[in-house]
Amino acid sequence: MTGHRLEIDFALNEGALLRVVGLVERRGFEVRGIRMNEAGEGRGALSLDLRPRDAGRNLGIVAGHLTRLYDVHAVSCFSPEPTQGAAQ
Repeated sequence: MTGHRLEIDFALNEGALLRVVGLVERRGFEVRGIRMNEAGEGRGALSLDLRPRDAGRNLGIVAGHLTRLYDVHAVSCFSPEPTQGAAQ
């Protein structure tokens, strides 16, 4: 299982960060790294490095759930490219 990354644009309101990270963990991903910058005017840009707890976890589903949170404006998913020459 390889790492994944989510980039999230959200409002820096009370409890917003906790809701985002909590949802990601409850959906079966381990948070392996967090980077956050202020994006101006009360908005934050959050980047989460993630690892699925098992092969059955889908990052796209988690991203869809995140977009429904009240303070989240946008979510982008980044998954590693398959290794060339890997057994099929």
